Amino acid sequence: MKKNSVSRLPLIIVAAALFIAVSFSFLPENINLFGFELKHVDMLSDLKQADEAPVSVINQGKEINASMFDPGALSGILNGLFSRNAVNGNPPVSYLYGNTSQLSYFFDALKNAKTQGVRIAHYGDSGIEGDLISADLRESFQSRYGGTAVGHLGIVSQDITFRTTIKHSFSPEGTWETGALYSSNSKNLPLGISGEAVVPKGNSWVRYEITRAQKSLKEIKSFRLFYTNAKASQVKVYFNDAPASKSFNLVAGAGVKELLVKCDSPSKSVKIEFPVKDQACILGISLEGDPGVYIDNFPLRGNSGVDIQKIPADMLKGYAKLIDYKLIILEFGLNIAGKQDYSFYEREMTKVINLLKSAYPKASILMISVHDKAVKEGSNFVTDPSILQLLETQKNIAVKNNVALFNLFEAMGGKNSMGKWVKNNPPLASTDYVHFNLFGAKKVADLVMQSLMDEFNKKK
Repeated sequence: MKKNSVSRLPLIIVAAALFIAVSFSFLPENINLFGFELKHVDMLSDLKQADEAPVSVINQGKEINASMFDPGALSGILNGLFSRNAVNGNPPVSYLYGNTSQLSYFFDALKNAKTQGVRIAHYGDSGIEGDLISADLRESFQSRYGGTAVGHLGIVSQDITFRTTIKHSFSPEGTWETGALYSSNSKNLPLGISGEAVVPKGNSWVRYEITRAQKSLKEIKSFRLFYTNAKASQVKVYFNDAPASKSFNLVAGAGVKELLVKCDSPSKSVKIEFPVKDQACILGISLEGDPGVYIDNFPLRGNSGVDIQKIPADMLKGYAKLIDYKLIILEFGLNIAGKQDYSFYEREMTKVINLLKSAYPKASILMISVHDKAVKEGSNFVTDPSILQLLETQKNIAVKNNVALFNLFEAMGGKNSMGKWVKNNPPLASTDYVHFNLFGAKKVADLVMQSLMDEFNKKK
């Protein structure tokens, strides 16, 4: 063989390999050749226009029910794909900022989670509604540290049609007087830890049923009903849709009170009837199983987080005597984005953090920053400039208030990353270039979990 031919051989091989790889991008799905399935791999996806992105197969979780997917399928699809430890063998990157030593309250409790239990409150806007992100964090923690149920739930909730981690139903409109900090509270009901409260108006009931949307969600061994301003009265409880009920007493008086009910045997469902009109102001319920980690999902639709101040301080402190939160997560931002001056937001979120610290002085507080949000610029989708200023404000809030912050904007890839999440295969966000879908929520949870575990391992 001539010398020139030999010198060109590597270039020819590389060119041929590239041609074959690119050719696979044009194959239709599910092609079989001589009994072998050829996988469709889109090598050109990052070169395509953002507005040609595929439509998300999961639309914000709102068209999904628990029977539509295998509880392990989502984890299997994403397993290993998004691990920061697996990228080119590089050491893990931390996206935690601010006072990370303040996380020691949570980390110390986590060491004994399997025997004593650990509770986490996860506040957020519509990005966590339907148990998004919270559910995957819960699953990650419970798979490591135990726990077999979903935790705190509202009585009347907005997300019952698309939340997959519990099947939740309640008596129709007219049977409840409702108040919530994210909507209206015309009767000035004393709001509970979730920012919600309801009063039964007669023939009122609520029912919860375990689903297997997550592997750890197995059974209900007990529940706690939280209430205040009760009449001396009884509620009726049905386990596993049994025809006969059991009656339990509510204690009259003000202050946050708890009805603890232990199931005779592990149950898949519980229904509670409130037969007396105006018999109590009901604040929520907690479904529980074995000791472990429980993450309570508190979505405040359309909220920037500042309205958490509307939860009365005495109600928070009353709850603190019953649920000892060791970590409080605040995940807000998008509903305040777009402003030129964030001084009001910084001032009001400082008040929120001080309120929570007052009620839970031994709880770690973790802010999760605003994530990337894209706007169209010509034919491309780029980061909304107001997001960058908001991110700096959130960093200031964390530093000034001595709490930790997880930089989600940076963790998802920084500037212009939302377009990549939308175009990912499978898509990780919806085509509004604002909201994550179920796959994206899973990735966010994995990123948060990895950073927390990296920090936890440093403290050992």
